[in-house]
Amino acid sequence: MAFYSNRRLNHLVSSVSVFAITIGLVASQSATQKSLAQTATLGNGAGASTVNALFTGLQTVAPGFTFTYSPVGSGKGLDAFFTQTPPAGTPSPITFAASDDPVAGTEKVTGGRGYVQVPVIGVGITLAYNTTGLTVPAGGIKLSRASYCGILNGSITNWSDKSISADNGRVIAGNVPIKVVRRSDSSGSTFVLTSHLNTACKAAATPGIPSAYVWNRGAGTTVTWPTAFIGATGGGAVAKAIASTPGAIGYVDSATRLSNNLPAAVLRNKAGNYTSPTPASITEAILGGTVVKYGTNNKLIKIENLNDPTRPNAYPISTASYLLFYSDANIANSFKTFINSAFGSAGDAKATSLGYAPLPDTIKTTSKGVF
Repeated sequence: MAFYSNRRLNHLVSSVSVFAITIGLVASQSATQKSLAQTATLGNGAGASTVNALFTGLQTVAPGFTFTYSPVGSGKGLDAFFTQTPPAGTPSPITFAASDDPVAGTEKVTGGRGYVQVPVIGVGITLAYNTTGLTVPAGGIKLSRASYCGILNGSITNWSDKSISADNGRVIAGNVPIKVVRRSDSSGSTFVLTSHLNTACKAAATPGIPSAYVWNRGAGTTVTWPTAFIGATGGGAVAKAIASTPGAIGYVDSATRLSNNLPAAVLRNKAGNYTSPTPASITEAILGGTVVKYGTNNKLIKIENLNDPTRPNAYPISTASYLLFYSDANIANSFKTFINSAFGSAGDAKATSLGYAPLPDTIKTTSKGVF
């Protein structure tokens, strides 16, 4: 079924990055299939800023397969996908979306089309900070669960706080106010972070946590943050605000943190171990999750039980980023090729170098089973 006109597919705007990705087919495919795939297009996508660096990086692995992607945030990307009403400055029509917040499965696409959701990469939501005025230990600043719960709840307001000093065995700063930077747009990163806080920052999960540090703000792509927090739209803007604000700490995905050369706090996980947001520790978290198929014909896949990972070396704020696309045969076949090839060994190596965590083979196999 023809859905896109050439005129609309070729309409680009300067605010959107155009990515070129070559897709190499598996050996069993014919030369004709290979030729068709190499000249195919995935169209226009929008969504999570967490995967922006990934899409950009994959062009060095396989240049040639073209598409556009607008990192407008998970909320706007999903809205555009389901309603075919792209945000201002985003090319249309939308053919795919990316989100750190899996869909409920009850959402309907305008026009009644079916769709697929698969996890494609692991991501850590890091607490990056500005080092100005801080005495940073060699391994980075450690934050216990009580400490980062207190900071993000607005109760710990200075880097000299006794809880932070106890975590690090030393005073980190004399008198440096903490300035928390948070997302002001509808964000999958906010959903992942607040889902973790809504689980970990409770007495049942963290015995002895001070009542002022207990999280009662709920979980979602947007929440009501303390008024003193600094808002920024998009992960890149959060990173820039952290970098330019002495005393700042804020949440950004592992790839954005790395690309902006920001240090990340070493967080204490449920097992009691301090872990950095590395590809290995993010993978450890995902390995403890539960893969679930749901939706019409089980075409939607998500990974549950990641709110507070239990494995000993798991990074505590980890997630999978999801790719959504329409289930029309021609579109689904193009994305099947994309997933099989771009997320093979070369793509995984590139993703790891950017701060992402390639998904375990068992999860990849499950995702490929939806086709």
